[in-house]
Amino acid sequence: MNSNQQKMMIDDLLRVDRYDPIPDRVELVQTHASWVFLAGDYVFKVKKPVNFGFLDFSTRSKRQFCCEEELRLNRRLGGDYYLRVEVVVKRDGGYFFGGAGAVVDYAVVMRRLPETFLMRNLLAQGKLEDGHLGALVTLLRSFYEQAKVFKDGRFGTREKVRFDVEENFSQTEMFINDTILRRDFDRIAEYSRDFLEQQHKLFVRRVKDGFIREGHGDLHMEHVCLPPDGPPLVYDCIEFNQRFRRLDVVNDIAFLAMDLEVNNCFDYACRFLAHCREQLGSLFESELLFFYKCYRAYVRGKVWSFISSDPALDSSAREQARDRAGRYFKLATIYAAPKPVGITLLAGVSGSGKSYLGKALENLWGVKVLRSDVVRKELLGLAGQSAAAPFGEGIYTRKMTIETYSELAKQAATVVAQGEAVVIDASSLKLVDRQQFYDVAEAAQVPMQLVVCRAPRPVIEENLRKRAATGSDASDADITITRRQRFESPTCYELESVSWIDIDSRQDLVEQLYRLVTN
Repeated sequence: MNSNQQKMMIDDLLRVDRYDPIPDRVELVQTHASWVFLAGDYVFKVKKPVNFGFLDFSTRSKRQFCCEEELRLNRRLGGDYYLRVEVVVKRDGGYFFGGAGAVVDYAVVMRRLPETFLMRNLLAQGKLEDGHLGALVTLLRSFYEQAKVFKDGRFGTREKVRFDVEENFSQTEMFINDTILRRDFDRIAEYSRDFLEQQHKLFVRRVKDGFIREGHGDLHMEHVCLPPDGPPLVYDCIEFNQRFRRLDVVNDIAFLAMDLEVNNCFDYACRFLAHCREQLGSLFESELLFFYKCYRAYVRGKVWSFISSDPALDSSAREQARDRAGRYFKLATIYAAPKPVGITLLAGVSGSGKSYLGKALENLWGVKVLRSDVVRKELLGLAGQSAAAPFGEGIYTRKMTIETYSELAKQAATVVAQGEAVVIDASSLKLVDRQQFYDVAEAAQVPMQLVVCRAPRPVIEENLRKRAATGSDASDADITITRRQRFESPTCYELESVSWIDIDSRQDLVEQLYRLVTN
């Protein structure tokens, strides 16, 4: 089928009279590998005649086989939503689904999932709950426990994983300095190769102990539905390449964790992974998590890079795809960065985004975060209580601030003495207050990083209004306080002796974290 015939087929299949029952309208959604026709309560998915190396739909027989595999495999987690494989035929009047005529292609037919309850939509609406995550992991646990196990070395070994990783790098070289910077490409490649070299025994153990299973392979929010009146549904698994779905369980779940994090939801990812640790037992292996999250982010960057070079898309769509690819590559760079060490001091006026960034650091790397707002109230026996006061009065007197920073420094010293990293979330407006943490770092001989969060005044004040509306934050600082705060400029000594980073907290968390790790 040539390109003109393909266009005729698509145009015909967009007509409502090609469907039974006849829908009100038909919508077309394109992926890099499929045409997806949304027709009322049903979905018809036709595979594109493409060959990306890792995916080969170049012949009709290959597309038929993959349609049948898609039906079989997705019934494991998608149940009766997957209905049948239907032929696409050409007869008088054009192209049709089913009936008499010459078979030209095949389609997977499924019932349309309730889009309101797709995981990505629940998240966007603020309706995704911890209970949803727990129920999803319960479903996945049962799925993995029943899944086929591979101990024969055909899948999941270091050599097999290395092949997949290197394939990613070779297939994305053409996008260097387009969707991915050369420095990031090199960092991710170095991290991935070093991990594979150093963790040979870990990969051997995972295969030997039976943790390589017939999984999903494409487990992200677009493919998860969380209806209120039934168990979770997971659909659209990898059918076109066995080695992409016969994988370590951690490789599978890392995709969903990464997908939450690329959407700035590091807190939800942390909760999801906590459920995995609790319910999956030995199926879960924390040492593999960052490696596979990096791998998954890179794969998504690769896919969107391919889309960005598709001449069939208009320039706006290609540019959007390019931006999405770049975002995934930035996240992969974050995963490839070393875990924070020593002391990181998040400074800036109230409402500048320190706690927002600090929570992301805590959720992503599990580092200890010490908040001045919490410690201040603990010292006064006011933990969990409101203690609002004007600038320089009540709990905000200079004397109380000195005591608070002294206690923060003591706690930070205890953490770093145990060989752990610590993040300090405190305004640290004065050099004398910041100096206490510099002294701790010097005494412990650990790295010291100062991160100054900045934003325009209207943004800061809007942040404070939103925080006040929730009424659940440890800080009682309001707009009247932040208007009187001034960040004391650094001395030459401070600039020379401390790693100093300015963060624009108007940026989202992925951009802020990327700035931190690439500084």
